[in-house]
Amino acid sequence: MKKQKRECSESSNPFDVLSEEIIFMVLDLLEQNPLDKKAFSLVCKSFYATESKHRKTLKPLRQEYLPAILSRYPYVTHLDLTLCPRVSDASLSSISNACPSNLRSIDFSQSRLLSSSGLLGLAQNCKNLVEIDLSNGTELKDSAMAAIAEARNLEKLWLTRCKSITDMGVGCVAVGCRKLKLLSLKWCLGVGDLGVGLVAVKCKEIRCLDLSYLPITDKCLPSILNLQYLEDLVLEGCFGIADDSLGGLKHRCKSLKSLDMSSCQNISHSGLFSLISGTEGLQQLTLAYGSPVTAALADSLKKLSMLQSIKLDGSLITCDGLKSIADWCISLRELSLSKCPGVTDEGLSTVLTKRRDLRKLDITCCRKITDASIAYVANLCNSLTSLKMESCTLISREAFVLIGQQCHSLEELDLTDNEIDDEGLKSISRCSKLSTLKLGICLNITDEGLIHIGSSCSKLKELDLYRSVGITDLGILEVARGCPDLEMINVAYCKEITDASLLLLSKCSRLRTFESRGCPLLTSFGLTAIAVGCKQLTKLDIKKCHNIDDNGMLQLAHFSQNLRQINLSYSSVTDVGLLSLASISCLQNITILHLKGLTPNRLAAALLACRGLTKVKLQSAFKWSLPQPIFEHLEARGCVFQWRDKVLQAELDPKCWKLKLEDTEVE
Repeated sequence: MKKQKRECSESSNPFDVLSEEIIFMVLDLLEQNPLDKKAFSLVCKSFYATESKHRKTLKPLRQEYLPAILSRYPYVTHLDLTLCPRVSDASLSSISNACPSNLRSIDFSQSRLLSSSGLLGLAQNCKNLVEIDLSNGTELKDSAMAAIAEARNLEKLWLTRCKSITDMGVGCVAVGCRKLKLLSLKWCLGVGDLGVGLVAVKCKEIRCLDLSYLPITDKCLPSILNLQYLEDLVLEGCFGIADDSLGGLKHRCKSLKSLDMSSCQNISHSGLFSLISGTEGLQQLTLAYGSPVTAALADSLKKLSMLQSIKLDGSLITCDGLKSIADWCISLRELSLSKCPGVTDEGLSTVLTKRRDLRKLDITCCRKITDASIAYVANLCNSLTSLKMESCTLISREAFVLIGQQCHSLEELDLTDNEIDDEGLKSISRCSKLSTLKLGICLNITDEGLIHIGSSCSKLKELDLYRSVGITDLGILEVARGCPDLEMINVAYCKEITDASLLLLSKCSRLRTFESRGCPLLTSFGLTAIAVGCKQLTKLDIKKCHNIDDNGMLQLAHFSQNLRQINLSYSSVTDVGLLSLASISCLQNITILHLKGLTPNRLAAALLACRGLTKVKLQSAFKWSLPQPIFEHLEARGCVFQWRDKVLQAELDPKCWKLKLEDTEVE
């Protein structure tokens, strides 16, 4: 008897002695690759059961999997259905029955054809539901809002682009969901002053309210500004609000911290002053694409001592306006002037001189500034973490050296379409904290400069080299060696890149996005290396990689099970390779233009086999050569087709291409 007990003890699972808390800590470290948790759960029965309790978030690939998945994971609190383009009443019923008490958040933002009865069952059964995202539900009516109103504990509701709901539907939500703290009604064109006013009157705990592009007027503003806890208000594109209607406002929203009035071109400095008067705690103000930023407008900000972020993108800005911003905004940390035609060295230097604690600066397409402004940036703003300066055409090569010498805290740097050269890159390599570096259309850089980046910027996660044609394998090899955490790289139209680069990039196991369109020397051999080594790859663009064929697709099908988006246009892939991709259950988005080896019958078979597809771009010729019932079937599954008539064009020389782009912008 003792011998039998000893044998049982020796054969017991050693993992059983680990506490559930310790196993949870191990599972917390397996967030990078979703397949890791699955492998972990298969170790033993105890791990299988513990992993079931640990998982709180689910993102199923298709709705038919829901019953089995919810049975396996009954403790889930957040359900992300963005990969399920259509969710039936049966699926909603499965959700309601499987997790009536645990479910707190559900995302339907990419799902269509939700019914009122299905939503009603969900709202009534899942009593602890606090977040619902119904964005893009263009077919949802007021009856659906009446169903959502039964979720009495709801705190966050997104209804962006629900264009069919009206004041009546929003009124139902306002009456039923009194605990709402966040509500997005962006692009809900049927909602006006009445619906917004009801929300303001009934939902007293609102913190965040997005009313972008609603046909509202000043009538609902007093109720909105009377909300005691309102912190974030978005009025972007509310053209019905003008200076005349703001002058008589008596209510002041003292709790407001963020205000977005982008594209409100009927509001000048007087209207802005009326709206923000009394909001001394305001920290972020967005006035993009609005009225001219003059001294008078900037002076209206003088009492906002806590203002940290100002975004003026696309607005005409005067030198005096910038000077006033520098004078009054003493806490400024972020300034965005992207595409502001009036920005000059004089105005920008005033801001930089007085506000040296800037952390983020965006001067994209500010084409009047010169090296003088960059000298001020480098010498005075040493704490910058983000600098965006795409297409600053008057900046010389020498100025970029200054950035590397002084701005060592940079984490994000966008130098797209600039004159930077290898000396500039060598200097910027001193910015060892860089995680994002954009060098697209930088025609003066070569491998020599990129080698410095690869050897010194080990934290780099995103690298954009789009059309930087001086880059070859030598530069990419150093990046691959020195930046192991790389998640995204774009080498599109870097025509000297070969499979040698891909072999080393395959060691970057966290790579998620690889864009290599227009690289004619790449073959299926290199793509195979990426597929084998980069298991987390989700986006792949091999357009115009003429030497990539079915062999590459077969390897992707076997190893790249996380792939969601692929562009195969102008490659040598045939219907055989396309059909093999059907084994990638995550695949949602596919672009297939000008594939010579594609036949209508096998294309139809491939499309039917790829059951998770939500978007397909095809040559218009296939619209008439494929049976109409196939399209109807795929559309019923939630797939959207986009048809293209684009003809094959000869590739331009990079410098000619850039000149053509500049001519287009001038026109």
